[in-house]
Amino acid sequence: MSQTERKVAFLLGLPFHVITMEETIEDAVQTVEAEEPSYYITANVDFIAQAYDNEPLKDILFHADRVVCDGMPLVWLSRYFHPVLPERVAGSDMVFHLFEQADQRSWKVYFLGSDTATLTRSKAILAERYPKMEVVGTFSPPFGSVDSWPNEDIMADIKKTQPDLLLVAVGCPKQEYWISQHYRESGVPLSIGIGASLDFICGTQVRAPKWVQKTGMEWCWRMLSDPKRLAKRYAKDFYYLIVLANRQRKITRPSSSNKTRELADRVVSHEVTAADAQWLSWSGAVERSVIESMAMPKERSQAVFLDLSRVSFMDSSAIGLLAKLARDARQADVAFGIIQPSSVVVKIIDAMHLSAQFPSYPDTDAALAALRERRASSRKHSKVST
Repeated sequence: MSQTERKVAFLLGLPFHVITMEETIEDAVQTVEAEEPSYYITANVDFIAQAYDNEPLKDILFHADRVVCDGMPLVWLSRYFHPVLPERVAGSDMVFHLFEQADQRSWKVYFLGSDTATLTRSKAILAERYPKMEVVGTFSPPFGSVDSWPNEDIMADIKKTQPDLLLVAVGCPKQEYWISQHYRESGVPLSIGIGASLDFICGTQVRAPKWVQKTGMEWCWRMLSDPKRLAKRYAKDFYYLIVLANRQRKITRPSSSNKTRELADRVVSHEVTAADAQWLSWSGAVERSVIESMAMPKERSQAVFLDLSRVSFMDSSAIGLLAKLARDARQADVAFGIIQPSSVVVKIIDAMHLSAQFPSYPDTDAALAALRERRASSRKHSKVST
């Protein structure tokens, strides 16, 4: 079953899928039934703050199969930047919806993280609430980096039990690092980092009342429950929220020098030797009102190179579309790149630290050289694997 297409919103350096809780669960069911290893991210402002200067983490978050918004401040910001995120998809709520699906479909679930007591207690509670869902394994890793864990033993246990759903509860960024390194090898259809959700299940932590959650102040509730640990973190998150929101406002605000609305979208023809790629071009002001008419790739199985040399303006919706193209290329395991980005595009890439996600080339020859190098590396890797 193919994954449902979703729009992508660009907020503070990360792409978020424009999706409701119900749609997220629908997509999760499709993902599990497809039986191809995938991972979802439930990202909030703290994820953005941690990823800003952390290139590996940003890449992990950027290219997740689903990036859902777990923070009301981001939902509110999307109403300014567009496209609008319909609601907060809280990870702590999402897990219970997943458990309901697991119960209906007799899924097997594996928990990695937390401590032995919490895992044991959570497993007992879930067995009572969801009798048809089978918790086939749990593992409490030691303190230290994910590379120091007994990963061979963990992977052996996961492969032996063959879960449909792998839930990793060690907090960001550890859970994201571990999932990105092992989700393909594990063979598990869907892996998700769930943070403190096990503590909520067994009652060692208490979530804010529903009315507090609806007002978007759950972060404040949590901070007041543990101010020594969380006050500094939330102060940092607030700083990044303000700084990056203002930065995005500036780079996506039209100026007198980029008011042109000319559209000359076309497929640019190039004679490609030893390469098979799609060559597209965008020009003028690329914004929400016109992005449906922009030149788009016709094949997901071919490399995509996008000439942005004549782009005079991009709003947040356009950056979101660009992020979707980059993500689609990664999913299809094909090359993606920007050819001769205009000063406007360069400013966006630099301001939001997106050079790894939006690789740029000075001209067509440089893009072709990178494509040939990628293909040669892929062939070499295939020979080594066999």
